[in-house]
Amino acid sequence: MSGVKSWRLQSKLDRRFKAGHPWVYSNELQGSPKGVEPGELIVLNDAGGAFLAYGYGNPHSLIAFRAVGRSESEADASAPAGVARRLARAWQSRDALGFENSSCRLVFGEADDLPGLIVDRYISPEGKSVLVVQGQTAGADRWTRQWDEILKLWGVQVDAVVIKNDSSARKWEGLEVEAPRVMAEKLQETALRDFTLRVKPGVDFSVDLIEGQKTGFFLDQWANTQQFIGQMEPSLRKTKGPVRILDLCCYVGQWSSQLVSMLAHAGVRSEVVLVDASEDALSRAERNVRRAGGSGIVKIETLRGNVLKDLGELPAAAFDVVVSDPPALIKSRKDIPTGTHAYLQLHTQAMRLVKRGGWIAACSCSGLLSEESFSETLAKAARRNGLRGADLHWVARGGQSPDHPTLAEFPEGRYLKAWLGRVAP
Repeated sequence: MSGVKSWRLQSKLDRRFKAGHPWVYSNELQGSPKGVEPGELIVLNDAGGAFLAYGYGNPHSLIAFRAVGRSESEADASAPAGVARRLARAWQSRDALGFENSSCRLVFGEADDLPGLIVDRYISPEGKSVLVVQGQTAGADRWTRQWDEILKLWGVQVDAVVIKNDSSARKWEGLEVEAPRVMAEKLQETALRDFTLRVKPGVDFSVDLIEGQKTGFFLDQWANTQQFIGQMEPSLRKTKGPVRILDLCCYVGQWSSQLVSMLAHAGVRSEVVLVDASEDALSRAERNVRRAGGSGIVKIETLRGNVLKDLGELPAAAFDVVVSDPPALIKSRKDIPTGTHAYLQLHTQAMRLVKRGGWIAACSCSGLLSEESFSETLAKAARRNGLRGADLHWVARGGQSPDHPTLAEFPEGRYLKAWLGRVAP
């Protein structure tokens, strides 16, 4: 392809990439990746010069090449037309999963052949639609700057687009962290800062799509909340007196809102304690929980604090349900020992606070924490609380929701772990 730089893989270092993994590390290349602009289109060849893939390069990153297309006919893979085609395919994929009229993750990076790009589509109860777009890598950053053209080629009408290139992960690619910007403004900025979204099925949430965490809401937990609440419902319906819920790192109250909604429909009252480090998150969570629970809410208490330091003030065995859904506590490989210990501290406290006969939902969104290590951490936390063997049954496990698909060849795309346990009476 004329004018496009090409790189070659070293001999015997191409097996992983040929098997379908979308990344090439700088030490797997023949020669240095220097001399290209971050995000520039690259042709990747094997050691003998045979074509392998189109993608984009970054000389400043350990991950030097990210694949976008593996066919020689996809020379426009990184161009607006190629991105628009992949967006259309991602849309069809979510439609097939039943997300046509509900909020969902529309693009999940490598899983949709758009590495480093995140696109969440939020739908309001009135049918207003907003795309929140994040470019976390050099190539994806270029796409966010061409979004007007990409959107026209894609041909989908939306009421607003928020470009949120504010992720700290951008620094690893040598990119600036930027203030969010709004495009396609059929909705006022004030409406985006207090947007009501609907996820399939049922409970609505007030969120801030401009300044809120990540893209404004954590869609990846939706399937887990549905599965776990369904498991808890039969026993919680039989609870005498209000069901006491502790929602740790609650953000906008996704878990507790759905729990109190289920309880209210069953005619069971609830008390909720919301814990988060953000005052704005607590205010929004309280509003969401109160709306979801209606007259079934007995009391809502908010506690602003650090869950790794402040939970010791709460009384032991005080809650029927404890949800522990912290942000990623492991950001890089050097953080694995301290982050794993932080998960141990948090879940030791969470298990101390749940009643006999109660439930605990324990989560980790750190991709660098393996499922095996998470399991060992939960077992150790249980032993610290004197819970052994059948004292604590883990009855369900989950991962990210189906709108966050994974590739068998790309284990790095699997990050969310969620376990539901019940303490013996």
